[in-house]
Amino acid sequence: MERIFDYIADSDCSVENFLKSKGYSSRICNLLKKELGLVMVNSKPVFVVDKVSVGDKIQVKLKENPTKIVPFDYKVDICYEDEDIAIINKGADIAVIATNAHYGKSLMNALANVWGDFVFHPVNRLDKGTSGLMVVAKNSLAHSILSNSIAEDKDNQIKNVKREYLALVHNYNSILTGTGEIVADIGIANGNSLVRGVVSEGGKYAKTYYQVLQSCEQFSLVKIILATGRTHQIRVHMSHIGHPLLGDDLYGGDKNLISRPALHSAKISFTHPITNTLIVQTAPIPTDMQEILEKF
Repeated sequence: MERIFDYIADSDCSVENFLKSKGYSSRICNLLKKELGLVMVNSKPVFVVDKVSVGDKIQVKLKENPTKIVPFDYKVDICYEDEDIAIINKGADIAVIATNAHYGKSLMNALANVWGDFVFHPVNRLDKGTSGLMVVAKNSLAHSILSNSIAEDKDNQIKNVKREYLALVHNYNSILTGTGEIVADIGIANGNSLVRGVVSEGGKYAKTYYQVLQSCEQFSLVKIILATGRTHQIRVHMSHIGHPLLGDDLYGGDKNLISRPALHSAKISFTHPITNTLIVQTAPIPTDMQEILEKF
């Protein structure tokens, strides 16, 4: 697997400092040190410690050894794809990563059935049981840039990759209406590494915005925007305010109407890591959630 990038130096500095200004991680720069010819300046091979001057033509050859992945015959909904990224509308029935529990039947395996052997670079991950949009980088540079841009800045706000979710939440004791924000630290609950909860000590700052789109006596349809990205953040925060997700028995919901947490990644927007163009994709609410809305 090989991808070539061309640049014009805009400052006098080392090759490594120039590349880091373009989003190259220290790991990628270290890989470029291992083979002369991966970086060319004015058509001549150089080392990353060498200097460049304003106007120099820089070419970088990124090489990655594809991983042997067992293919899984599963229809993948690829909403957008170019040579650097792909946006997947993930089904709720598939896990993103191949683990012991999902060996050979993950999204990684399903993409291997489409792309052949490759290096899997998921930028954001969705739980098995959560449907909707997620981004997969197709090379290490795109992954480095997007991973950095989805991280939070000093004000704990996600910097570039914006995600909007749709959720169906219970109205157990009151009908959820209007808009609001939830600010509550999230950490491991009761010593169980698989379960998160709102904690007073030892947690991480978390903020969630919500807007109720529809309500009935039993449940509300809510649009949710993440300001931070904690594990199970939406599920924990909605449960914290007394409105757990339908189907989410881990955090107080029930499975009478749906067998999985009623959560869907409906919209994603970000600046493309290589072309700097704005990418916006939406995914319609899935059938199981839509059927509940129509029923009530």
